[in-house]
Amino acid sequence: MKYIFPKKNLLLIGSLLMLVFNSCVKKDPITKIAQVLLVPLSPNAPSVDFDINGTRFATTVGYSSTVGTVRYTLPYYTVEPKSTSKVSYKFNGRTDDIAFVNTSLEDEKVYSTFLIDSFAKVKAVIVNDNLSEPNEGMIKIRFFHFSPNALALDIENVLTTGNTKLFVNRTFNDQNTNTSLQNFMEVPAGNYTFAFRDRVSGNILYTTPAQTFLPDRIYTIAARGFIGGAGSAALGAWVYPNLP
Repeated sequence: MKYIFPKKNLLLIGSLLMLVFNSCVKKDPITKIAQVLLVPLSPNAPSVDFDINGTRFATTVGYSSTVGTVRYTLPYYTVEPKSTSKVSYKFNGRTDDIAFVNTSLEDEKVYSTFLIDSFAKVKAVIVNDNLSEPNEGMIKIRFFHFSPNALALDIENVLTTGNTKLFVNRTFNDQNTNTSLQNFMEVPAGNYTFAFRDRVSGNILYTTPAQTFLPDRIYTIAARGFIGGAGSAALGAWVYPNLP
């Protein structure tokens, strides 16, 4: 005897088969990632290797030999987020640390790490990079004071009438204790020339070349080098497009 299933029964059987099939298929979980930038800004430290949780991401990365203002080009590295993570700057080709920071690397978060201070006092610090986009036609910028022997600085845009102060009374590594200083501020896109002014004496200690900041981007500026240093180790600036 030949049996013919009605269409509705065939549909029911098909649905049941799909349910069984789907229940047997093991789906991969959504990949979780964090991103981390390395920035060696200790003026007299040797070149470093860069590790996160024992995995090497870069080797032989040194303080820039560019005199004055340097624009950084190294990428963010994609890592597995962990609540207990160790970010290490290591002696080149060795396993011992120059400096490290223990931190929580969270899913879908972005971070910058810096090797700072003179080599005798060298330390690693980490900051959060909130890369939410600026409003149309605007940019976001922030400033870090990483010149080991400079006193408090005011940062001005000398291309504007009256030298507009953008950042006031910034001291060495102050974002490490005042985390609000890790945040970006929104300003119009365009050309900027930054003057680093000693807050006490009023003297301008360093002025960058004109920097063109394109709209809808995000940038970090930092003071680097020593007052009284020679060549690239003299007081200068570091500029990075976090969202190019």
